[in-house]
Amino acid sequence: MTSTMDFERDRRASQRRAFTGAGLWAVFIAALTLIFVFPVAMIVIGAFRDGLPTDDVPFSINGLVEAFQDPETWTTMGNSVILVVVCGTIAVAGGGLFAWIAANTNVPGRRLITPLMAVNLFVPPLFHTLGWIMLGNPQNGLLNQFGRMLGATGPVLDIQTWGGLILLMSLGYMPFAYLLMLGAFKNRDQSLDEAAAISGAGAVRTFFTITLPSVGPAITGAAILIAVLVFQAFDSPQLIGRQANIFVFSTQIYRYVRDQAPANYTKAFALSLVLIVLVLALFVAQRWLLRGRSFTTLTGKTSRREPQELGPVRWVFTALVVVFLLLNLVLPLFAMILGSLQPIFGVMSTGLTLDNYAEMLTDPVFSSSLSLTAWLAVIGGFGSIAIALLTTYVTARRRGFIRSYTSFAVWIPWALPGIVLALAYMFAVLYVPAFRGLYGSAFLMTLVLIVATIPVSSRIAEGALAQLSPELEEAGRTSGAGSWRVLLTIVLRLIIPSFLSGWFLSALFISGNLAVPMLLAPPGLQPVSLTAYQEFLLGNMSQGAALFMIILIAAMVVLAIAGLSMKLGARLRNGAAAPHAPLTRITP
Repeated sequence: MTSTMDFERDRRASQRRAFTGAGLWAVFIAALTLIFVFPVAMIVIGAFRDGLPTDDVPFSINGLVEAFQDPETWTTMGNSVILVVVCGTIAVAGGGLFAWIAANTNVPGRRLITPLMAVNLFVPPLFHTLGWIMLGNPQNGLLNQFGRMLGATGPVLDIQTWGGLILLMSLGYMPFAYLLMLGAFKNRDQSLDEAAAISGAGAVRTFFTITLPSVGPAITGAAILIAVLVFQAFDSPQLIGRQANIFVFSTQIYRYVRDQAPANYTKAFALSLVLIVLVLALFVAQRWLLRGRSFTTLTGKTSRREPQELGPVRWVFTALVVVFLLLNLVLPLFAMILGSLQPIFGVMSTGLTLDNYAEMLTDPVFSSSLSLTAWLAVIGGFGSIAIALLTTYVTARRRGFIRSYTSFAVWIPWALPGIVLALAYMFAVLYVPAFRGLYGSAFLMTLVLIVATIPVSSRIAEGALAQLSPELEEAGRTSGAGSWRVLLTIVLRLIIPSFLSGWFLSALFISGNLAVPMLLAPPGLQPVSLTAYQEFLLGNMSQGAALFMIILIAAMVVLAIAGLSMKLGARLRNGAAAPHAPLTRITP
């Protein structure tokens, strides 16, 4: 009788767990649909309506046809493709060259390339762009002032041109390409190069016929990602391209929505649809190029890892590393620091002062912008890495529909620029009457900032989960823990360091995001990126530079505190374990 009652109780408990688990998964799928999929559906709906969702207008294809008949649409597409092809080629070629130098050669200073690229990767694009504007604008840019001191009659560098835009974006995306290809260059078997040399091939021929084809997937993968990132770029095209009348997808979409009265939503969504199709085409092209090809370079045999001796030419590559450091980090940072200390930017005779910093910290408008950015970074960074960890865990550990749907939903932010995401979410909340209260709220801006940062957070989460063996989770389930309990009590506890670093990096990206606040920032609630942008438009470059430097200094302080805390925690754990060491000794 007792065994029968126990069996019935266990059966009911099992049914409750199954029902609860099914309910939680249903909520998870519904949340994915609401947060990721539904807003993007607004792009399709918006392309077949002319106006806001609150307007009573019928569905029609007339607006879409008119958009594609406008020559301006095709000019925008042409500008975008040119920028993607040129900047993508330069960024991938430069990133691949530096990855080869760091992984396979004896170039002096090669060990500094990876830290340099990592630092450049996490500098907000807006910071980088504004720094170069302070260096190369034709009126009072620091490089042009220096040129006039040396006798130049015209601007030495005009950053607000096609050439300036290509230079800036190529340099900005080179760290992405480098980090994507570094692992492939490190893991390849260099004995292949030696075999080619023995066969009589020269160094240049070996590089192009053996080295590069052996890392083909990494190169094509980096090229696809860089192309997507250039398509999505907003900061540099908005600040530099508009001055030269160069409009690309993101800036033209913003122009249709904000710079025209009434706003032309149909054309904005038509360009958004074209962008999605192009991104999908890029991924299909990558699969087609790599179909049926084998790129195996590592086998069970021992492969050599000795650096390639380059001779005197290695100093040329060292010079390239130094030039990249100057162009991509030192010069923009110097311009930002110097500009923040000048009462009037570009006027050297006024001396240097900390008044701009004092104004930023005491003026109610600027101080509220700083505090808002801090809250957005903390809350948004946490939300981004938390969602990324959960969705990455599902795609890594689950099978079937749940895995496929989660992977599809989280992929969506990759395909859309921040401006398009902001526009899609704006239409989504206006389309559903119950959600219209969110329009113009800080919550909506924070949510879109989190979604826009998911691609970065997901890469960090993937790296952290890849280090965990599924056996640890299986042991937890064997002990009776459910999937959600395993995730919270086992997985999360083991990847806390990666979670914290992902939180910090996501917060840094959110604090420098300009595209989303440009459309969704509520009146009176402007983060630092938008405030600095407006100050630069008004000509107050020194104040804008001071704002960004405060954020950068705060980020460095937080990073230093986090590093010290981790070291202190490790020492405390080691110290606590030390008194027990004698117990393990064997006494005679």
